[in-house]
Amino acid sequence: MKLSIVRAPAALVLAAMSLVSGAPAFGQAGPQAAAPQADSPRFTHVAGVLYRVEQGELFAVDTTVISARLLPGVDGWEDLLGRVPAADRAALGALGVVRRSPLGVLDLSLPAGSDPLLTVARVSGTGLVEFCETNAIGRYTGAPNDPSFGTQWNLNNVGQSGGKVDADVDGVEAWDILGGSPSVAVAVVDSGSMITHVDLAANIWHNPGEIAANGIDDDGNGFVDDTVGWNFDSNNSNPAGSFYHGTAVAGVVGAVGNNGIGIAGLAGGGPSGAGGACRVMPLNIGSFSPNAAVLDDAILYAANNGARVITMSLTVPASTPITDAINYAVNIKGCFVDCASGNNGVGVSYPAMLPTVMAVASTNRQDNKSSFSNSGPEVEVAAPGEQILMLDLNNGYTTQDGTSFAAPHVAALAGLLFAANPGLTNADVRQIIKDTADDVSTVGFDNGTGFGRINAATALSVAVGGVIGKAIVYGTGLAGTDGFVPIIGSQGGVPKVGNAAFTVSLRKAAGSSAAGFLLGSAQASQAFKGGVLLVSVAGPSVVLLVTTSSNGNASIPFAIPSDPQLAGLELDTQWLVQDPAAVSGTALSPGLQIVIGG
Repeated sequence: MKLSIVRAPAALVLAAMSLVSGAPAFGQAGPQAAAPQADSPRFTHVAGVLYRVEQGELFAVDTTVISARLLPGVDGWEDLLGRVPAADRAALGALGVVRRSPLGVLDLSLPAGSDPLLTVARVSGTGLVEFCETNAIGRYTGAPNDPSFGTQWNLNNVGQSGGKVDADVDGVEAWDILGGSPSVAVAVVDSGSMITHVDLAANIWHNPGEIAANGIDDDGNGFVDDTVGWNFDSNNSNPAGSFYHGTAVAGVVGAVGNNGIGIAGLAGGGPSGAGGACRVMPLNIGSFSPNAAVLDDAILYAANNGARVITMSLTVPASTPITDAINYAVNIKGCFVDCASGNNGVGVSYPAMLPTVMAVASTNRQDNKSSFSNSGPEVEVAAPGEQILMLDLNNGYTTQDGTSFAAPHVAALAGLLFAANPGLTNADVRQIIKDTADDVSTVGFDNGTGFGRINAATALSVAVGGVIGKAIVYGTGLAGTDGFVPIIGSQGGVPKVGNAAFTVSLRKAAGSSAAGFLLGSAQASQAFKGGVLLVSVAGPSVVLLVTTSSNGNASIPFAIPSDPQLAGLELDTQWLVQDPAAVSGTALSPGLQIVIGG
């Protein structure tokens, strides 16, 4: 079989060629196709606020003004009003012209309480305007002003203290989309939290149905004066504890962001404040060790009092009441529940091992699994858990290690996802977190880090309608009698717009062999000795020729531009490798479908 190029449709080839760097392309493409039209704006409500969804980010809609440009021949707003039916004239007459730009754009003021989307539709429906659209409130991007944020490598790893750049949860990028929402409560089932901590108090959950210190169970939930949670170990309404652990976990979730104090929590509001911040529901189950006898009560309290997320950084012996409580929270009340995998370097502990619980492992600032982090098939994802700067008692701060501090990163992300899209189910959230995780170990799932280290920005982008970047291996690849099997794998994270680190690699080929990287949009199943052809050379495709290294490896690096029109692009690829031992003289790898994320 001869390695050659087959011509592809122009739009696909030009997009694909703009992605690939460091490898020669052979052949010419035809004329460039017309660029696709941008989608109509999308809108969503978060905590009662209307947001416009733009390239995976949320922008609050300005409810005071809309903008329009009149068609030629319409001589001003009064002329338009004179041409519309009386019913529309009455409604549109309440709009006032507050500005006319040099380009003829009218800014129209809205009466208080008006629905800007309905008003835009009414103006557009007159047929007398070129366009009419809402306006949104933007924001300046950047890191929050918390003075110790620069040391929070877990949220923004820029290589500080010898770390690996971007070995983090992409907190800053996530906050460009959403900082959280006060309508989402994250229950921290732990040693109690210092509810008055200067860097946490503003984000503590408050029970809307309870009146403080009146000695009455106002909301009838069985707990008197539970205004900010409950202490199940001491059976009182003060959920604070005498041990730092619960305060530290609560801070990873919801330390107040951009308040000029200390640090920022992943769901603590971010620098832009978009959407507000999630609320931390502190539940004390034992100040110095978790009391298994009351753990189920705390879980049930969280589920029955509005928590959408429950996080646990603990282990106890297996217990039927605890398992039942978790099943109730997940299956009946729709809560997302996660738990630290454990710190003794062995199998995943209980209750993290339960199928209803997302087990979370720990990574370090180099994006490696922490040596102490428990492994097993129950691990679904990992998050930073070493040298994490967190809140401490007495308005202080501490740096600690442990899967205890990885789990609340995942809980915070779950809270952000519910805030971004309240219609998501707990199963949706769990799947998004897994699908958008960045591989940090072997390609695909592994027992140490599961599906990878979480990526909050990618997950949020998907929650508001973005595209998940994927590299999906399909089909089989066979080699000749020499036993070498070409393998396709992905490195450097999911392929997504703006990501220049994604590569498609060939491994285990014979050293210094000629290799062709076949890229196309169609799949085939033409079998012959030496493999199965999965990308049709008879259809749209292109072959890039490389030579394997002395150890049989080769790779094609992808530099995916920051072009939103590439989001969702699907490409099918396959390696063809010179192999004299194969009857055809060529061996084939499995196929790889690349889906470029938004």
